[in-house]
Amino acid sequence: MRKFGATLLLAAVATTTPAYVVAQDDAEAGAVAAVQALFDAMAARDGEAIRDLLTDGAVFTATAESADGVEVRESTGAEFAASIGQPGPALLERMWEPHVMVQGPLAVVWTPYDFHVDSQFSHCGIDAVSLVHTDEGWKISSIAYTRERDGCAPSPLGPPGG
Repeated sequence: MRKFGATLLLAAVATTTPAYVVAQDDAEAGAVAAVQALFDAMAARDGEAIRDLLTDGAVFTATAESADGVEVRESTGAEFAASIGQPGPALLERMWEPHVMVQGPLAVVWTPYDFHVDSQFSHCGIDAVSLVHTDEGWKISSIAYTRERDGCAPSPLGPPGG
């Protein structure tokens, strides 16, 4: 009888689990995948792929603390794509433990990251990425991020390529 009761309980839970829970998990994974696709396009120095991942009015905001206060540097998505799309050193941005919030067609991915140029550590920080779900999938509408050169904890991902 216990086995039958447990089976009924599992069946009841399975049939009453709201569909939006599965959809929410898919949306969260899709938002993180869009951010990873941006990092992959940066590593490939593929400006066109970067542009395809952004909304038309995407904005990038970099912040860094200095002795004079917080420095803020802004650029458009088009400017960012053009600069990264030029030949240059190898770029690697890595994220871990992303926190994702999704409500309908809006998502935010908040994640620690580290950044390497030609396999050498450059900086770390937090990426706060806003995304919008379109007919083409998740598109990045803005990224605000900190740039920290000192006091970075070692990445749980280990050294690049390692």
